[in-house]
Amino acid sequence: GGDVDQSGLIDTGDMTPVDNDASAFSTGYLTNDCDGNGSVDTADMTIIDNNSSAFAGAILP
Repeated sequence: GGDVDQSGLIDTGDMTPVDNDASAFSTGYLTNDCDGNGSVDTADMTIIDNNSSAFAGAILP
């Protein structure tokens, strides 16, 4: 979870849109809502940060 820009990698590029939506207090069904709770907040940034630190990425055929 956390690849909001669908690049196949979780990195700082995913953090920027989430940070922007969190600053705007965005709610609803949003792609930047990583934990699916209906609002973009620091919990979503934590998911991205943790998976980024683990170098999580997609393995495609």
